[in-house]
Amino acid sequence: MEQLSEKSANTDVYARIQQAHMSEREREVALNAIRNAEAIVDGCLWAVNGVKGLIARICEKPAGLKHSH
Repeated sequence: MEQLSEKSANTDVYARIQQAHMSEREREVALNAIRNAEAIVDGCLWAVNGVKGLIARICEKPAGLKHSH
């Protein structure tokens, strides 16, 4: 559900850039900035999810090791 709202928000941003009164060069710069920002955010999310996965694996107790208390 979160991805769907993100995609619709991105479409809205792109539509607003297309409708804004600016030169083609300014529009191109704005679109490139949005794409770059999306790539940076995607990279950050990828890294965060990777760290979460590592932490989850590190914190898991192996099934064969049990406390004898």
